[in-house]
Amino acid sequence: MHVMHVIDSLHGGGAETSLLEVVPGLLNHGVQTSVVSLFADDGSLQERLNALNILPIRLKKRDPISLMLELRSVIRTARPDLLHTTLLFSNLSGRIAARAARTPVVTTLANQDYGPEHRSNSRYGALGVLGVQGAELITAPLTTRFHAISADVARVMSHRLRIPKHRIQVVYRGRDARALGTPTLERRLRTRAALSIGAKTPVVLSVGRLDRQKGIDTTVAAFRQLMERMPGAILLVAGRPGNASDVVHASAKGCRAIRFLGHRSDVPDLMCAADVLSFPSRWEGLGGTLIEAMALRLPIVASDIPPLVETMGDVGWPLTRPDDGQALAKELVSVLQQEAANEARKDAGVRRFQTAFTAEAASEGMARLYKDALRDASTAWCSEL
Repeated sequence: MHVMHVIDSLHGGGAETSLLEVVPGLLNHGVQTSVVSLFADDGSLQERLNALNILPIRLKKRDPISLMLELRSVIRTARPDLLHTTLLFSNLSGRIAARAARTPVVTTLANQDYGPEHRSNSRYGALGVLGVQGAELITAPLTTRFHAISADVARVMSHRLRIPKHRIQVVYRGRDARALGTPTLERRLRTRAALSIGAKTPVVLSVGRLDRQKGIDTTVAAFRQLMERMPGAILLVAGRPGNASDVVHASAKGCRAIRFLGHRSDVPDLMCAADVLSFPSRWEGLGGTLIEAMALRLPIVASDIPPLVETMGDVGWPLTRPDDGQALAKELVSVLQQEAANEARKDAGVRRFQTAFTAEAASEGMARLYKDALRDASTAWCSEL
């Protein structure tokens, strides 16, 4: 089976990373992967693409109609058995281009889009969000089967895009434990030394784009309160700029203990060096960062929203309301001060990762979904005849 993935770009974000994580396992299930990206990227995933022997096709057209026509030509030339679209522009252009080429489509539902939080925070305004939702509603019937990255995303998006529940299949995203490595003391000290951080310094880690969605401004506010109890602590913020960059940097102004690292390719090393992950997202689809943290035995304080609750299961790390910096600070301090008591939750996190979020499990689930989509498409086209 040849599956062609169409994705907006190949920046090193969660959707892009998750795609590359499953490629080796898919090959073991007889699924060959090719990748088409619509827009330019920063090259952060090029090394991984080379290692997987994937030469992405990068489309050149920019206006929507020309882009769709170029994609249709690529599909007709490569003749994949299935097209898998991820992220907004790929979903819209991919569905139309694939229908014109009579190729079945799988679409990933990667987030709880089109809710009040998007209408109030989008740079396009509430009407712009409603317009995009309308475009999704019109083109969603062109998708053969939907892939939801969590049960909560499936529940919410089934309602918002009017997708029958039987057309949505939940497959968790996965991570390769071998690529993440082992959280050894030597690795911890080496990474800290490279960052000029002492062995005993309390370190809080934040990972994610500087977007309002990620709540990094809440982490900064919480860390300022935490410093009243732990004046020697350091906050590391790893993530590329986003729509809340100005707010985040303004809230951190004058605090030398807050370090902005920008986009990092060594996040697993940072997790081994840190003492706790602060992840107060306002909304999420699943929480790939939490998956990596559990695999690497990093304590977590996250926001109490359904997708993150689903991700962590009964591991037991503290959850706080989004935007509640005071509660976040309290729980971060609690985790940092109870190192011995954290061991049982670290063990539970590793078990949760091994049970639900390995790359092997994700690959197996996606291969099964692709087979189901091809069966659905075959049945639908036979009925048309």
